[in-house]
Amino acid sequence: MYFEREVEKGRSREGKGAVPNTFRVYVSTDLGGDPDDIHSLYRLIHYSDTLRVEGIGSCTGPGSTPRADVIREWIHRVDVDALRAGVTQGATTPGIPSHDRSTKVARQIVECARGGGDDPLWVLVWGSITDVAQALFEAPEIANRIRIHFIGSSNTVNDPESRDWVYAFMSDRHPELWWIENGVLPKRSRDTFRGVYEGGEQGGEWGNIAFIETHIRGKGTTHNGLFDQVCGDAFLVAGSPKRTLKEGDSPTMLYLLSPVYGGVGNVDDPTAESWGGSYSPPEPDRFPNYYTDLEADAETCQNTIAKWRIDYLSHWRDRWDRY
Repeated sequence: MYFEREVEKGRSREGKGAVPNTFRVYVSTDLGGDPDDIHSLYRLIHYSDTLRVEGIGSCTGPGSTPRADVIREWIHRVDVDALRAGVTQGATTPGIPSHDRSTKVARQIVECARGGGDDPLWVLVWGSITDVAQALFEAPEIANRIRIHFIGSSNTVNDPESRDWVYAFMSDRHPELWWIENGVLPKRSRDTFRGVYEGGEQGGEWGNIAFIETHIRGKGTTHNGLFDQVCGDAFLVAGSPKRTLKEGDSPTMLYLLSPVYGGVGNVDDPTAESWGGSYSPPEPDRFPNYYTDLEADAETCQNTIAKWRIDYLSHWRDRWDRY
């Protein structure tokens, strides 16, 4: 099952030449802790004319309580209710996949992966990789039907067993698995994804606090008067870094949006420059489709995203005026 998007509505928002429903996307998010997942959810919704969201799963993550109902509430708040029906509750605790740990999210991923013709399903993991591992455990044949972009680091620390299971699955059974592991351990040693909020142009309107005050507050709708505030005023600030725009999971989307709207990047080549970062294959002969952070220091890795900061923020700024 996938969500039938409002294509004409999407075209009118973007204008002539829009590319609606370009990528099939499934999101697994631990929304419920630090508001950074809420920030990324807003962006996901604002680009749902290009990203064909086929499902959103609530997953376990560090410092969060997985709650599908909270995800639905925020989608309702941003006023694109077509997405709410596909929100599903997944694993609430970390752990290695098994026959006893099947989840609705794992089954939904399998169902989405099996559909869609020749188009791959992009599985964007904003929490621990628990449900994705379970999906591969239950239906290993989907390995050549999905492309995983996983924000690791703290999410790996929360569930190292599931991450290691996916790596072993790739090693033992499906070396062709397509997987960007963005944020390999040790934590903060590289963490490319942090470049979306650390580094780059932080002056004036582009600062992590100023952007919220200048371009988000006062924007959006009240859902036809259902809420007292427009959704831009309900936008929560991050707890760490305090009072900021964080959207630490957004590189998974920026990677897809970059060639469509930024004119830079190639979704089939993670080594290319992209709003979502640049990555390298650590073992290309063994795993031709497995990519991780560059073999470089954290600042270098993160700058592969941060260098495009004005581009990806200014494009989102303009979308806030349409929602």
